[in-house]
Amino acid sequence: MLQFEVKSHADPELATRTVEALAAALAGAARRRVEVLSFASAACARAASLGLPARLVIWADYAPQALARWAVRYRVVGACVEHFLLSRPLIAALSRDELSVTTGTVNDAALLRRVAALGVDAVTTDDPAALRARLAAAA
Repeated sequence: MLQFEVKSHADPELATRTVEALAAALAGAARRRVEVLSFASAACARAASLGLPARLVIWADYAPQALARWAVRYRVVGACVEHFLLSRPLIAALSRDELSVTTGTVNDAALLRRVAALGVDAVTTDDPAALRARLAAAA
């Protein structure tokens, strides 16, 4: 899956227009292989309404049930939670509504082991080859 991160720096309308341009540019099978990732809830909601999988990046661990209800209402498929906010209760609350939970950039092998043990669905890294080598060296 290719994640297309939509960042608009305090301009939700730009984020929405970016998602619309992405959806227009993608055809057929390519649409099923692209997921929109954004800090902008409007961009995620619009992507989902256009049939693109969407994942909201969150920087808060409060009200996970409310977040899950919002995601279900707008057909957002998951949340990307920054690794320092991850906890079993947060993951459980989001997973109850069948939301996929991933985490932001992890480049350290020990940190990867900790977040993987919490049961996230995927982890983002800047350098998968280096992280894989670090994991192998530590084994």
